[in-house]
Amino acid sequence: MTKRLFLIFLLLILVTMACSLGGTAPRGDAPPQEGQQTTPSRAAPTGEVSASPQGEDAIPPIYVTVAGHIEDVSVYANCDAYPDFRGKLLQFAEAIAPYNAAVNLQIEYEFFMGVSRCETGEMKAATNGQNVIDYLATRYHFEIDAHQEGGWDVEGRDNYADIRYLGGQVTSAITETLGGLVWDDPAQWMRLAGGESGQIYPDFTWTPEAFTLAVSSKHHEGDFSDDDVASGVWIPKGARSDFWTHDPNGPMVYIGPGEYDNWSANPTHLPTSEFVQYLLAQLEQGRLPRDKMYTASIAVPQSIIFHPEEYGDLLAVLDQLKPLVESGQVVYATYAQVVEIWRTEYGASPNIFLR
Repeated sequence: MTKRLFLIFLLLILVTMACSLGGTAPRGDAPPQEGQQTTPSRAAPTGEVSASPQGEDAIPPIYVTVAGHIEDVSVYANCDAYPDFRGKLLQFAEAIAPYNAAVNLQIEYEFFMGVSRCETGEMKAATNGQNVIDYLATRYHFEIDAHQEGGWDVEGRDNYADIRYLGGQVTSAITETLGGLVWDDPAQWMRLAGGESGQIYPDFTWTPEAFTLAVSSKHHEGDFSDDDVASGVWIPKGARSDFWTHDPNGPMVYIGPGEYDNWSANPTHLPTSEFVQYLLAQLEQGRLPRDKMYTASIAVPQSIIFHPEEYGDLLAVLDQLKPLVESGQVVYATYAQVVEIWRTEYGASPNIFLR
């Protein structure tokens, strides 16, 4: 009888222990309740640009940059004509200011020459005592880059290094980014990757840290069909086929502009807003990896910058992107910010996406 009571007592203890182990799952393993978020949400962008994917299943934003281009036109250095261009550049900045878009203004030699020659005390008095480029950088947070139309810097008297040098004399806001390099020109690649010396300022040597909006050698002849329209960030190994190979030890980071056929009457690629929506749809459907960085640019030619009557087309693109910006699906970022985010938030993981 004593043995039977002992066995009953032991059985009761085992049943009690089993119930205590199986009753409630640990808090960390609890299934999400209805309405509970399983991955952190991405906050809408504020003054500080940041937004990497939060969790494996989160859809990353598309990083968008407005890229204005002022090409080489000798009249920009004419001090009789310069004030009109100066005023229209300020009009341009004010027109897009309500959108809080990130702007890289890419400038060639002649306009920098105009700023250095033609700014007067009266002009500066209207722009907080600053020349127009410094004012755009401080008032509207523009980044200022060196640019060459068609990427060609051997036929003219100035090259990228000269533009970067003169730009640095005009403003401290000049970046180490360039626009318009020819992706299938090995000679130009070697000059810039190894440090290019100026033709006008031979004592100045410049090695860019980043570039964007690469064009093909045919761009110089008016054929834009092979200009780059990739989205993503990587470090090209070199020119031609090597341009599409990531080299983590390469000298220059490349920011893909995506498709940006915004002004053509017969577009061969998508306009920026439609390209961004396409990327977001592919990400939503799981057809693109969500741990990569995706980029797009609104390339704005001087034919719009200096013609206020043409602003409507640009503002229409910004209006189309506005709800995506407000929802956090699009984040405006300058090119320098894109490179920083790519390194710190995406671990410098390369991405080359062509539709």
